[in-house]
Amino acid sequence: MNTLECAAFAAWPALEEQDLHGWRLRFADGYTKRANSANPTTESADLSASQIADIEHRYREQGLPPIFRLTSFSAPQYTDSVLAGKGYRFTDLSLVMVAPLSVEREAPSLSVAPDAETWLKAFQNVSGKLGPDQAIHLKLLRSIQSPCAFAVDLSAEGPVCCGLGVSVRDQLGLFDIATSQPYRGRGLAKKLCSSLLAWGRRSGAQSAFLQVAGSNTVAIRLYESMGFRRAYHYWYRVLA
Repeated sequence: MNTLECAAFAAWPALEEQDLHGWRLRFADGYTKRANSANPTTESADLSASQIADIEHRYREQGLPPIFRLTSFSAPQYTDSVLAGKGYRFTDLSLVMVAPLSVEREAPSLSVAPDAETWLKAFQNVSGKLGPDQAIHLKLLRSIQSPCAFAVDLSAEGPVCCGLGVSVRDQLGLFDIATSQPYRGRGLAKKLCSSLLAWGRRSGAQSAFLQVAGSNTVAIRLYESMGFRRAYHYWYRVLA
């Protein structure tokens, strides 16, 4: 598993991890595919049918559907084909984008929530994600061991934009960037991300990374305007 993948896993931890057949199995009560999928590592080789069955069994033991996350730089090609043949559908192509933090970035001051629970309430208001799985979201946020910045942009009406920065060694990860629907297109996300990048540099990060849906062309253009470039991509195989 490369340095960037390791940083991303540390910044967005699962609640439990297991290693099986050279693959990293992540479990988080079903909240996000990223934290509930089997991932290739530097020890990974193509999986046999019986090994795939072993991994499927581990997920079903936890009451979760088996999901495989495959990366463009390390996905065993035969395994992807076998999963497709077993009825696993291709879904959620995502880009990992990176940007250097080698120069000081001018940024507006950063408003930071005092804790994960306070920030999550703002995130729920901004994103409209109010389901019961947000309790798992809170558990994941509280499990992060690295320094965090729970950023919130407030208006007179309340939170309008929010995001999370996590500093892992010399890497800064950006997560959960969201803007309230009526406030989109006003540059709030760029302002908030710029503040997080400046915070990351002050925290010792030398580069930043984020993950974005390959279909989200608006967000991709925004991140490219901030100096982010595509490093690699990944996708999921989910049993139909």
